[in-house]
Amino acid sequence: MRPKSVILGERLSFLAILLLLVLAVLGWNDTVAQAGVAIAVIANGLLIGLFLLATLLVTRMASRGGLVFLVILTVLNLLGFLYQVSEGALAQGLFGVLTSVQAAASLVAVVMLMRPNAMAWYRTMAEVSEA
Repeated sequence: MRPKSVILGERLSFLAILLLLVLAVLGWNDTVAQAGVAIAVIANGLLIGLFLLATLLVTRMASRGGLVFLVILTVLNLLGFLYQVSEGALAQGLFGVLTSVQAAASLVAVVMLMRPNAMAWYRTMAEVSEA
């Protein structure tokens, strides 16, 4: 049985992924104008797909490698967010609010997935899969 912190971390991670999708839709015209349709599809699809894959690996398969990958993705996401804030380039209005909520949700999700009871569950699942 998965610990509550893993379940909550999964839900927050799915919220962050949903917000990535909403942000991709809201920013579609700007992204296409800057990079073209193909790059917009690949970049948004790849980002959303990688976050989804890492989340599922961690929360459903108790993968420590998936956890490391999710942490790396989250750190890169947060660095991008902090760069936008430091440069004064964070979007105004709804887009900026959603970007902030997405970054916070992904950070809290990773924190929940690294709580002691979650780490104990990963170890237990690894021992079960070895046996």
